[in-house]
Amino acid sequence: MVWDEPKREKNRQPPPAGHGLDFADARDRFIWETAVIAPSHPSRHGGGRFKAVGLLDGRLVTLVFSPLGTEAVSAISLRIASNRERKAYAAEQS
Repeated sequence: MVWDEPKREKNRQPPPAGHGLDFADARDRFIWETAVIAPSHPSRHGGGRFKAVGLLDGRLVTLVFSPLGTEAVSAISLRIASNRERKAYAAEQS
């Protein structure tokens, strides 16, 4: 997982400036195996983006990312999952 360092610093700031979560934590401990992954809005340049709703340290979070080939992802945003995302995750896990 890679990221833009200024974007990481902004994401790490507590709300409302950021989301209070660190991309480095997601790189090391996000549980991809049980995550629910769905397409998200494309980037300004039309690139593919996805949302992965899954567990990070026991908390349900949403990681927005863009694939980089078949070997890596670029983290775009990391935040606590919304109620809608929580329901979709629960439905997939049952």
